[in-house]
Amino acid sequence: MSDINCPYCDTELEVCHDDGQGYDESYNEMECSNCDKTFTFTTSISYYYEAEKADCLNEGGQHVFELTCTAPRAYSKMRCKTCDKERDLTDDERKHFGIGTIKEYIESLKLTEE
Repeated sequence: MSDINCPYCDTELEVCHDDGQGYDESYNEMECSNCDKTFTFTTSISYYYEAEKADCLNEGGQHVFELTCTAPRAYSKMRCKTCDKERDLTDDERKHFGIGTIKEYIESLKLTEE
């Protein structure tokens, strides 16, 4: 899929975005790999928003928490899959998922150093 067509020969080209190139919304220049002519282009960035219901943020709504995928696992949180609110795991959840506390994790690191 091409980003732009050369204004001289209509060759489809991809804009190089290394180190943020091609994102400047004022002035950009590029050389065509087909006809070797240099041309300028402007970049336009658009935002698209999509609304979703978030019952958990309204009166009577409940968060639907899921375990985050975190390394090391002792730093895991519970995150609502609707609104991304996070909270610490309860003791019961730590037991259920087999995840120790951060303090236990740090202690285990000290033991492996000895």
